[in-house]
Amino acid sequence: MHIGYHKTATSWMQQRLFLPRYGFQQVAGHAEVWRHVVGPHGLMFKPEDMRGVIARGLRDLPPDRVPVISSEILSGHPFFGGIGSDVYAHRLHEIVPAARILVTVRSQLPILRSVYMQYLLRGGTMSAKAFFAGDRELGFHGFRAEHFEYHRLVALYRHLFGAENVLVLSQEGLKADLDGAARRIACFAGNATFDRLSAADGAAYSPSYPEYAAPILRQINKFQQSVLNPAPVLGIGRTPKGFYRLVGGIMRRPPFSWLLRRYRPISRHVEKTFTGRYEESNRALYEMLDGDVALPLGGANPEVAAGSRTA
Repeated sequence: MHIGYHKTATSWMQQRLFLPRYGFQQVAGHAEVWRHVVGPHGLMFKPEDMRGVIARGLRDLPPDRVPVISSEILSGHPFFGGIGSDVYAHRLHEIVPAARILVTVRSQLPILRSVYMQYLLRGGTMSAKAFFAGDRELGFHGFRAEHFEYHRLVALYRHLFGAENVLVLSQEGLKADLDGAARRIACFAGNATFDRLSAADGAAYSPSYPEYAAPILRQINKFQQSVLNPAPVLGIGRTPKGFYRLVGGIMRRPPFSWLLRRYRPISRHVEKTFTGRYEESNRALYEMLDGDVALPLGGANPEVAAGSRTA
């Protein structure tokens, strides 16, 4: 079970690693996870529904493949404070108590920037300042910085499934040694057939639109239909397609990529607001894992933490 977090190379794993050619087979996807784990009301959740999905996926599984479920929605939604991540952990334990759990994390300041860019990609219209301000009204959840204090959720999974059945890897560790990280995942999962990634599958994957485009993309979202803005006053397409996609694609290229590459409005706000915010949590995670995670203690430095063991 790979539970994410969001923006930690989860799509890369789902589309380029957890594949039959590497000895893995995904037995359920986002739709099944939503329908049977995340989506059900607490009074209507039935663990046997997801058990049935898994049983059907295992029925024709070749003996040399490891069954995988990978869905970052299991770690909670970052737009809404990650509310429910603990509930999903308990539900997963009811469904498959012998599962092995992969948790992927990332330095917090870069991940917060990526989360806001993803918010725009889904049609968000709030400025970075408003988005990161969090809950705006009693009873309506917004962004919460504590969602990215990884040590709490990791501790819960270690308690439920056993410390030996929980592996935590950082995106920084993947970047430092992608083949090594993939081999470590395979070993943890009991996949004896994995050797190495192909050059194509190890290449950079799905870059986001540049953050210097954020102010323009946010304004476009006010006039396009989307998940987060289903009823705009004027409709000139649907985010993330239409005019949003056109402008985002143009701004990726010269001359904008030359002229605006140093304009980092989201990063500046994140650094101003959250620098130092995650040091205590990262230290707790680092100690919990005996240093076995490549995550900078301050949450800001994108380089691999000095002294930590990479994959």
